[in-house]
Amino acid sequence: MFSVESWPSDSGKIPANGYEEGGGGMAANAAASIARLGGAVTFWGPTGDDATAGLIRAQLQADGVATDHLREFPGRTSSHSAVIVDGRGERLVVGYRGTALQAPAEWLPLEEVKTAGAILADVRWAAGAAAALRAARHAGKAAILDAEIADRDILESLASIADHVLFSERGLQAWNGEAQSGMRRAIEMGARVAAVTRGAAGVDWIEASQPGRVNHCAAFAVKVVDTLAAGDVFHGAYALAVAEGQAVADAMRFASAAAAIKCTRPGGRKGAPGRDEVEALLRKPSAA
Repeated sequence: MFSVESWPSDSGKIPANGYEEGGGGMAANAAASIARLGGAVTFWGPTGDDATAGLIRAQLQADGVATDHLREFPGRTSSHSAVIVDGRGERLVVGYRGTALQAPAEWLPLEEVKTAGAILADVRWAAGAAAALRAARHAGKAAILDAEIADRDILESLASIADHVLFSERGLQAWNGEAQSGMRRAIEMGARVAAVTRGAAGVDWIEASQPGRVNHCAAFAVKVVDTLAAGDVFHGAYALAVAEGQAVADAMRFASAAAAIKCTRPGGRKGAPGRDEVEALLRKPSAA
C-alpha cells in the first residue's frame, strides 16, 4: 500500500509519502473485521504454496481469525495487490488474482455450516462461494453474498443462491445496470434482502417482505482519510449483526457505523474498529 498526494494523469514516476504491507481480500478483510468486533469467525479459502500464502495465514491468525480451513495448493499462486491511496483518501487497486482461485471446492467442511450464525462469501473464488452459500441455505443459515464487480455469469449464479445479496455500485452495474430494478431482480430470484452500498451516499436495500419499498440508511458523517477496505468492513459487520439476530435495518446501520470509522483511519484491514467504538458512534445524537 502506497500513499501519494495524487494520481498521475499520464505515465511517469511519482513519490510515495507512505508505504506499508498488510492483509487484504474481501472475505479475509471481512473476517478480520468480525473478529475485531468480538465475533468468532473462521476463514475458508485456497492459497498457493508460495511465500504470500504464509503471510496470509499469519496475518489472519494475528487478527483472531481461525485458519484451520485455509488450504495451500501446490503449484498454484496466491492473490496479492498493490494499492495506491491519494490525499483525499480514495484508492486505486491493482490486483493479481492468483491461480489458487481456480482450485476445486470439494474439500470444504460443509457439515460445519450448521453450527454457524451466518456464511459470508465473495465473488473471487466462485466454486467455494457457491458451495458455501448452498450449504447455508440448506441448513437454514443466513447466506450473504458480497457482490462486488465480477463477470456477469458469476454474479448471476451466486446471486441466485444467496439470501442476502449486497452489491457495490460497480457490482450492480456489472450485473444489471439500474439499481432499483437490479435489487428487485435479486429479490425475484429468491433473495430475502438485496442491497447496494454507495459509499458516502449510504446504503439502499429492499426486503422480500416489502418488495415495493426501497429502504435507506444514510452514511455517517466523518472525515475521510482512507476508504480502503471500508466495503469489506461493512460486509463483515453486517454478517455479524445478522448472525446475532439483529433486524435488517439495525444490521445496516451497525455496518454503516463500522465502515465509517474505518474510513477515518489509514490502511485497510488494520483500520477496522472494535465493538466499543461502533457502539459509541451509534449512541451519538447525530447518529440517531
